[in-house]
Amino acid sequence: MLIDCHIHCGLGQFGGVRKTDIADDLLVPRMKEILEVYHKKGVQAVRDGGDASGIGINLRDISKDSDLIFKTPIRAFFKKGHYGDFLGDSVDNLKDGIKKMNRLIEQKPDFIKIILTGIMSFTEFGISGPVGFSKSECSEMIDHAHQKGLSVMVHANTPEGIMIALTSGADTIEHGYGINEDCLYAMRESGIIWVPTLAPFANIARCDDVSPMRKYKDVSEAYFRQHQSMVRKADAMGVNIALGSDSGATLVPLGQGTLDELGYLLDCGLTEEKLETIGKRVIDL
Repeated sequence: MLIDCHIHCGLGQFGGVRKTDIADDLLVPRMKEILEVYHKKGVQAVRDGGDASGIGINLRDISKDSDLIFKTPIRAFFKKGHYGDFLGDSVDNLKDGIKKMNRLIEQKPDFIKIILTGIMSFTEFGISGPVGFSKSECSEMIDHAHQKGLSVMVHANTPEGIMIALTSGADTIEHGYGINEDCLYAMRESGIIWVPTLAPFANIARCDDVSPMRKYKDVSEAYFRQHQSMVRKADAMGVNIALGSDSGATLVPLGQGTLDELGYLLDCGLTEEKLETIGKRVIDL
């Protein structure tokens, strides 16, 4: 069973537009196109990472008549003034976060997503956007989600961000660029699941010379090689690793991105059987 634990159905295929900008007579056919793409690639389950328009709720409804299992947080939460405006709702403070989470829960998300840090710089290796939520804010938002019976995926990069997510009770860590061995040991001890998303930087590093992303190839290659090394170490240590492609991101197309990520993880020494086992755990969270 091929499972992708991190995609963005509202990006890439939809060009990042809001669902209100797509004519009603085009929305359902385009959603069905996505389902067909995943069917042809042999993917049986996907876990969405949300977008500002909340289009995932539409695809979830349509997927009920297909063989694809589709889970979505609908929209993510990010700290106001920080990275994440195209992925969900900004949060001013803890009180605002809880209020907005309760409002989102009325739409019945399958889980909650928190964007804790920024992304890695494409021009300066090792530089990341800052941590948005404090440790106490992150912990209390995760606790609130758990009290409501919902698991939490946390977008986190750099050792600082990853450790905050780990110690705040996150169920899965998404991306984890810049991870170090202390984080890996903590992951192993906690039993948390890491979704490393190798494909975004790997695919940019392998883009052709006419791609507008070609200027980022060298930095992307450095990220990919570093991340690949840490995934190998994590697997050898017994860290739970799940396949997540970040499809919808630049040069990671919906459907094909899953197969790209699978290839990168297999090159790191993981097996399809292990990825299926952990993937099922993530989908069932």
